[in-house]
Amino acid sequence: MELKVLRNFITVVEEEGVTAAADVLRISQPALSRQIKELEDELGATLFTRGTRSRTLELTREGRLLYRRAQEIIELADRTASEIATEEEIAGDIHIAAAQSTVMRTVAKAMMQLRAKHPQVRVHLHDDYGGNIAERLDNGLADFGVLVQPTDMSRYDFLPLPGGDVMGVLMRHDYPLASHERITAADLKYVPVIAPYGVLVRRDLSGWLKQGNEELNIIGTMNLLYNASCFVEEGYGCAICPAGLVDTSWQSGLVFRPLEPERHTQLAIAWKKSQPLTPVAAAFLDELRTVI
Repeated sequence: MELKVLRNFITVVEEEGVTAAADVLRISQPALSRQIKELEDELGATLFTRGTRSRTLELTREGRLLYRRAQEIIELADRTASEIATEEEIAGDIHIAAAQSTVMRTVAKAMMQLRAKHPQVRVHLHDDYGGNIAERLDNGLADFGVLVQPTDMSRYDFLPLPGGDVMGVLMRHDYPLASHERITAADLKYVPVIAPYGVLVRRDLSGWLKQGNEELNIIGTMNLLYNASCFVEEGYGCAICPAGLVDTSWQSGLVFRPLEPERHTQLAIAWKKSQPLTPVAAAFLDELRTVI
């Protein structure tokens, strides 16, 4: 598979048709159709079917898989070219995949110090949860991953990050539990909650709850708290989450109550053992060590 063909395939997907994609790419429609047909022949799979609208194309299951992988391949190729071009100077891009946490302030301070010395540095943040963060690290799509602990770190080098997040419950100000100063496991027994996907997978609350996750009335999962907070505002339920990530001032209509006994998250920043750091990534790590 040629990178040029994969780029053209991505354009066909995003433009929802060969004709529109050919106009964007400034190539003939027959030439682009031929590229897609040769790609299908190479893979032995049909990538598109005709959509409900006669002029649109829809991805098949195989097409959706290729679209996802093609985006990763192109991103990795572009990053490699950029890193080679800036190999001799401290400049270029740093990709950080991270769980949402207030400890990212430490990471931000290190990046500020680095940019003060090397203004040509840029950071790209990708918010996600543990499994996807590890996948981006393993695939080379992230230089660093900020992971909630405990996590299997055997494939990585890492630094523990100072501090941590107090876990608690986000709710509307008029919810009955808002009158409590702290939330116990008994308080949550029948409360409909949206829970972070990573918290459930790692079973972070298994020691706090007598019966583990099964004790919770889970009505949804999340990996981005802001989106979940919109559901909380609308009365869908409460959210189990870290403190300090969304507005809980009196104007917001939301309140946060910590768990009792208190629970904290611990995080670490990781990078692949087997992957040499680029000069800009190594410089960032030096700054991060000074901040820590």
